[in-house]
Amino acid sequence: MLFCDMNPALTQTLADPNDGASLELHAFEGDDSDAREGVLLNASSGRWFPIRDGIPSLFVDALRVGGMAEDDAIFAARFEKPMREAGCRLEETTAAGAHADFARIESERRARDEQAEDYDKMFSLRAYEKIETPVYRRALSRDVPSDANLPLLEAGCGTGRFTALFASLAASVTAIDMSRDSILRNRVRHAGRTASPVHYIHADLTHLPLQNALFGAVAHCGVYEHIPSRAMRQQFLEHARRVMAPDGVLLLSAYRYGGLTKIFEKEGEHDGGIPFTRFTESELRGEVEPFFQIEKFRPSLGVYMSMLLAK
Repeated sequence: MLFCDMNPALTQTLADPNDGASLELHAFEGDDSDAREGVLLNASSGRWFPIRDGIPSLFVDALRVGGMAEDDAIFAARFEKPMREAGCRLEETTAAGAHADFARIESERRARDEQAEDYDKMFSLRAYEKIETPVYRRALSRDVPSDANLPLLEAGCGTGRFTALFASLAASVTAIDMSRDSILRNRVRHAGRTASPVHYIHADLTHLPLQNALFGAVAHCGVYEHIPSRAMRQQFLEHARRVMAPDGVLLLSAYRYGGLTKIFEKEGEHDGGIPFTRFTESELRGEVEPFFQIEKFRPSLGVYMSMLLAK
């Protein structure tokens, strides 16, 4: 197994996704400058988030269910003594406020973990990547803020189709995904091979566990269509706006509904329970414009997708 310790500087950018509180790093293997196993602690509430193999996992309470809850219980049993000493609340709590969208997010998370290996082998994605990559490169090369030291947020990094590209365009990349198995494949794929450092976070995009105004760019490519409802998509956009620097740029691409793509189902689920929606130009504009000013809109990116740049 490839070990990669969490960069302690990342702690300063993280926040409790439930209430936005700052977090303390407590390392159980390694130390506070080299954390492989440990927790991020909300000292005021006692809520804790595990770091496993150098990857912090930060989900709202209502999404720490199923297999994730079991993993958390195993982790807490393994490190019970240092966790209690640190002030972690270990008593089980019942998450309130869960709704149908959360069930769909959990369904997709399981499916993404199960399909991570096969996803990397899909010929159609590899072929389409050759269309997308130069377009994303040109767009971000022209429109990133003048402060080149600002990091880029890859919101939905998956197994890493575009992670190396984004790392070539920014001082560093913070790569977030709901699928831990996808993150692990991404990390192995890019270890020591990217132009700039990549820091990985296991989290949900509709509850970004990040402080405000951190990023010069947010790249969200081929992910937006899988967020399960308009309300949750707008919640993501609100978070994206919040974590961007004032002159930051949003690069977003999503399934298109128009022209040849009208032969496909407009809404539904891919294998395993992965939701999707295809957007007309007016629909996509209508969802993004309450939060961003769209600077460029490309209605057909290789027929199948649309792409926009917004500030």
